[in-house]
Order: sequence, then structure tokens, then C-alpha cells
Amino acid sequence: MDLEELSNKTREEGIMKNDQEGPGVITTDDVGTTTIANTTLLDSRTTMAYASSINDVNPRYYDDLREEGLMVHPCLAFSLQWASRFRPDQKIDPRVAAFGVHASTDLRIYRPFQAGEAITTQGKLIQKRQIPPGVYNVEKYRMVSSSGELVAELYYNGITRGATLENGDVVLEAELDPPTVSESALEPLWTKELVVGLHAGQQYTECANIYNPIHTEPSVAKAAGLPDMILHGSATKAMALMAVVDECLSGNADRVTRLTGQLRGMVLMDTKVKVECLAEEVVEGEVRIAFRVLNDQGEPAISNGVICALV
Repeated sequence: MDLEELSNKTREEGIMKNDQEGPGVITTDDVGTTTIANTTLLDSRTTMAYASSINDVNPRYYDDLREEGLMVHPCLAFSLQWASRFRPDQKIDPRVAAFGVHASTDLRIYRPFQAGEAITTQGKLIQKRQIPPGVYNVEKYRMVSSSGELVAELYYNGITRGATLENGDVVLEAELDPPTVSESALEPLWTKELVVGLHAGQQYTECANIYNPIHTEPSVAKAAGLPDMILHGSATKAMALMAVVDECLSGNADRVTRLTGQLRGMVLMDTKVKVECLAEEVVEGEVRIAFRVLNDQGEPAISNGVICALV
């Protein structure tokens, strides 16, 4: 059994245990440790599969006869992060893993990913802090080309619900300040409704290569206290970016330089989501687009979303 299989197995075991046990006390000894570096070849199969994981029909992701070559979906960075998330000799506590939730991400892209290149990704745990819901942790992932060029960085933030930090906060690096926009319009500038298919969880899992059984297996999702399987947070963000690229960036995802947002609510299968554009302006030489995503109950699934792009 490899580390990923062990992670999924222990997560399921932790979920199945009595929820009253709670995650307990968490140490800060691992702050500053790095994950195992992972190199991924962005071949056409990988890049096309990610675009199809969210039913993005933009032809630039699929037409390998384009003079410029295939465009790579910026959110493929989430797949690169997932593949490099384990640290050497990492011990996975099923009781703790079951209480972990994805809170937010901040993706910075310094130049577009290029089809055919190899990207090496490695993460570092840079923060653990006590907050009212539990323990807040921040991982910073660097994505580097084979020539050593820094292509992108992803700050991946999570919360272990109900946990207590053993020795107080440890912060090695601060998080980036979020991009700001002027006050949002009272009414959305535009709204785009997107379909979440019955098997969207399985589709995203296999095409993006990001597996967590709460997205694909009803028994695990319901044992975790969820009403049913829920869509990956990264899939919801990728769908929002798809809408913004189509509506505001003339279909050119290579213009995207940053994607931020906080995960707030669940998106169930066989439903629809609404992507709402709340503001669009040019600030400090870049386009900034504020957005949010609402689930089929009208509740925020993503809030405080901002996409930055080249003018």
C-alpha cells in the first residue's frame, strides 16, 4: 500500500470512528518541514484531461494544431499540489485526518504553464495557528520548471476542526495580502449558471487525479456527516475561473496571474452553481475581477474570490 492509499484508508477509518472523539491535541513539530518533491510532465493527455474534468469546452485547451500550442488550464496547479502533498516519514493519524477541511487557496502564476514541460512541485508547512474553529495551517507550494524557473506558487490553507495546538502559534512566513478591488456592485455585473453533473465528483477525481472518497463514495460522505457526496473545492474554483476567462478575458487563460478565494459551502452533485462577477477594474496595471460562487440553495460556495490578469 503506497502513501496515498494509506492516506485515503486512514481518512475513511477516522470518519467511521465515533465523531465525539474529536481530533485532540496537534503538535507544531512539523512546521518547517517540506513535502516530497514530485515532477509531472504536462503532456497533452494531462492538460486536456484537466480541462475536461470541469467540462471546459474552450478549444485552446484541446487544439494541439494551434500555432501557439495547447493552452494549459491554470488550475492544473491544484493537481500538482495534490501529487506532492506528503512529507517524508509522515505519520497519518486517521482521527485527525477526518476533521481536516480545505479553507482557502491563493494561487500566483508568474508565467503560464506550457504544454510539454516538466514541473517539479514541493511544499513547505509554514504556519500553524489556533483559531476559534480549530487549528489553522498554511502550506506553501513552489512549482518550478526543469530550468529552475519559478512558474507558480500555491498557498494551501486548511483547518483541523476542534483541534487544540500543543505549544502555541508557529508562523515561519506570513501569507500574502489578498488583492483588493473597489466596493462591489449592488447587483452582479454578470451571472453564469453552470451544471454540476451527477458524476462530477468521479469525473474530476479521475481527470484531475485528485482523490478523496467524500467526493466519490456516498457511504464515506454520509459517515462524515455530509448530506451526500460533495464536489471538490478545487473543482468549484476551476469552474469559476472558467466562467471568468470566458466572460472577461476573451477565453485567454494565459492572462491569469492570480486566483484567490475562500471555500464557504458545499456543492452537491446533480445541481447547478452560479458564478457572479461582483467587480471588474484595472488596478496597478492589472485587471482584477471579484467573484463569488453560489450553490443551488443560494448559499456562498466561494466568497471573496478575486482573479488577477494581464491587461
